[in-house]
Order: sequence, then C-alpha cells, then structure tokens
Amino acid sequence: MADMNPSRPGEAPNAGDAARRGEYHPLAIGVLKGLIVLFELICVWMQYGLVVMSGDIATLYPETAPARWPYAIAGVLGVACFEAAMIPLWGLLTLAKRRDVFSGRAVPLVDAIIGCAAAEGALVLFVLLFGELADFQYCNPADGQCFRASMTMPIVAAGCVVGLLLVAAFILLMLVMRSLLKSAIAQRDELAEVI
Repeated sequence: MADMNPSRPGEAPNAGDAARRGEYHPLAIGVLKGLIVLFELICVWMQYGLVVMSGDIATLYPETAPARWPYAIAGVLGVACFEAAMIPLWGLLTLAKRRDVFSGRAVPLVDAIIGCAAAEGALVLFVLLFGELADFQYCNPADGQCFRASMTMPIVAAGCVVGLLLVAAFILLMLVMRSLLKSAIAQRDELAEVI
C-alpha cells in the first residue's frame, strides 16, 4: 500500500514519517536503560570495594592510615555522584521514548546532570588538595622512629588534574547542549503559536 504522506524529492520528511520509520530508536533506549541498571549495580559494588580496598592499603602501608577515611569517603561520594546522574539520564531517555524532549521537562533533568558533574569536580578537587596539603606524622611502632608521611603522589595528582579537565569539559559541553535545547524549545513554541 502506498504511503499516504509521501515526501517529495529534496523535501525533509515530517515527524510522522520519522516515527513510522522508527527513527526514535526505542530499542536503543531500552538497551541504554538496561545499561543504566547495570552501571548502578556496578557502582554499588565499587563503593563497597573502595571501603575494603582502603582498609587493605592502610594495613599494608600504615603511614597512609590517617588518609584512609577521607579518601574512601571521597571515592564513595564520587561514585554516588555518577549514580545520581543516572537518574535524570533515565528521565531523559523516558522523554525521548515518549517523543516529549522539547516540552521543557528535559531542562531540569539536564540541570541535574550538570549539578552531579559539578559535585564530582568538587570531590576531585578535594582529593587533589588533600593529597597536596595533608601532612601527617607517622611513628613506626617497631623501632619508634617518626617521620613525615605526606599523601602526595605524583600519579594521583596528575590523575586529579586530568579528571578536573575532563569534568570541566563535560560541564561546558552540557551547558552548550542545554542552551541548544532551550533554543529548540523556544523555536518549537513559536512555531506552535504560528500554526
């Protein structure tokens, strides 16, 4: 049977044509939601692993014991920021599935993702500053000798700097995407008024 609304050559297909051809990718949205559930489970396992691993490191290297809990808490909260960002992402996928992204409901969800990324950046900055500024006195119980135990590790500092740059780039990208979304919503509203 012939298409009741054929597009002419050179003409952009309308939304009805796109929906009939499946361009909204409901299967991809379902797979992404499944991956979000998987990532959430992995994150819970990682949070547990961070606490256990920090205890093992403090046992193996007793001079790092004073830094165990600040680093463990920062790690758990960092993973929690990622977990929290998955919730508005789920909401965005639901809006995409309902073809309701341009209703204005997506903007608060994007703001929530930006907020989670900003919190993640604050935690990475804390880890960097704590590693650079923390200064502990460690006394070896075996021989009684005391020495300064700095938490500075060049590889951790370099990783934190790279992490901060990545978080900043992600936030800037999301701000640009948010402004594009708001512009698209405004243009859609203007078009709706004209029609």
